Amino acid sequence: MLDILASNTVLVVFIVVALGAAFGAIPFGPLKFGAAGALFIGLLVGAVVPPSTSLLVLLQDLGLGIFVYMIGLEAGETFFQEIRKQLGLMLASIIAITAGAAAAVGLGELLGLLRGTAVGVFAGSLTSTPSLALAQEMTDPDNPAVGYSIGYPVGVTLAIVMVAIFINREWKARHDQLDPDDVELEQATVYVDREISAQQMRDIAGQQVRFVAMRRNRRWHILDMERALEPGDRVRIFASRAALSEAIERLGSRMRHRRLTDPYLTVHRFTVSNRDIAGLTVGSLPLYRRFEARVTVIRRADDEILATPDTYLEMGDVVEVALPTSRVEELEEYFGDSVSSSSELDWVAAAGGLALGFALGLVEIPLPGGAAFSLGAAGGPLVVGLILGAVHRTGRVPWQLPRPANLTLRQFGLMLFLAAVGLNSGSAFASTVFTMVGLKSLLLAAAVSIVGCGVMMAAAWALGSSATRSSGAVAGLLGQPAVLSYATSRTTDNRVMTGYATTFAIALIYKIVVVPFMF
Repeated sequence: MLDILASNTVLVVFIVVALGAAFGAIPFGPLKFGAAGALFIGLLVGAVVPPSTSLLVLLQDLGLGIFVYMIGLEAGETFFQEIRKQLGLMLASIIAITAGAAAAVGLGELLGLLRGTAVGVFAGSLTSTPSLALAQEMTDPDNPAVGYSIGYPVGVTLAIVMVAIFINREWKARHDQLDPDDVELEQATVYVDREISAQQMRDIAGQQVRFVAMRRNRRWHILDMERALEPGDRVRIFASRAALSEAIERLGSRMRHRRLTDPYLTVHRFTVSNRDIAGLTVGSLPLYRRFEARVTVIRRADDEILATPDTYLEMGDVVEVALPTSRVEELEEYFGDSVSSSSELDWVAAAGGLALGFALGLVEIPLPGGAAFSLGAAGGPLVVGLILGAVHRTGRVPWQLPRPANLTLRQFGLMLFLAAVGLNSGSAFASTVFTMVGLKSLLLAAAVSIVGCGVMMAAAWALGSSATRSSGAVAGLLGQPAVLSYATSRTTDNRVMTGYATTFAIALIYKIVVVPFMF
């Protein structure tokens, strides 16, 4: 039986994925390991079944590349909007890695571990394969490999535990507040008691108020933002709860809200499946000019988004549109309105973006002393994903994938990566973990992980970041998909992914740069 499994690596990988998913769902008190269960099951199976190393490396890179590319696509727009605000987190990641490196060298010396083993523990605890590769070039390659195989699962486990403790904590994030009223949407009917010019309407609208329709002369019309409002008009608006009261006060008085009933006007939902408009902003669509229609709200996966002129559309979005009843069929054709078509992958965007990412990962960047490093499968696809996610569209290609497809591919890539890593490290882990060197390495790995992740979390808190962004920053410090996946399973707050993207690249580079100084 073992011979059959050893010669069928793909079979073993998917057995590990299935068992790992089941193990990850088991609660250990308040903690579930989630996708990281595939790593731990992989370590156990890998200790018994020696699979093909070359195939595992291929599957590991493929899974990791898919995962981080999907993360980049989703986080790209927000990342570049907030990057100037997050320079402090980038600096904090450098400080945290330096503290982890100092702990590895200092405690490794006290424990009597070889320097190569201690550096391997550092690379494993902060899950940096490029750091391991560089350490192996600078000393006996077996010693860093042993330290890495022990440090890796310890680092992942303790990081998940730390995220579990902090992610839902409510602390005073002075620079990173998210008011629920800013994202919770309401609609209202307002009686206009003064003249409101077109410019005043645009000033009221901003990013949190959307004008929809106007009732004048006993009939509802889609509101033309170029025409002034008159006393006696009634307007229907959508707004965030935080902005609603001020908008009503500037317009007039709130009326009893009733469903918009008019034989000539309706509110309809359409699914975006037309690739010609995916990746474009709402404001760039000729909806009012061609159809006298106005988008009010966009539903994307579990999120409800107020449709401002700057909001980008994605494949699979469900848009709520106020429009003349006679134009419904025209709008169906314009948006596509096909659930099956919206769920289909655009393989130019999926495979083309991944190809660009893997190609970027091959580019070697020289370091002082003649060494060099590359972004690899972890960094290349992430950087490309961030860029394409911010660009949204190039020519006829919309880069964003339908959100359900993105989530499915992300989870598939993660499980494939973790199963392959566990199987690849299982034999080395089992052969050393119960020796004296192994036990000392376990102790050192725990210390390095606690110091590195603890400094990162403390620095993020001191900088005024929220608990969710801080947790993402810890995941980015490690560059660890399992920690990020666990964090996103505990909250829907997008700041987790932007925190990850903020620290990932700088941490990836600095964990390599610091290795020569540890010998």
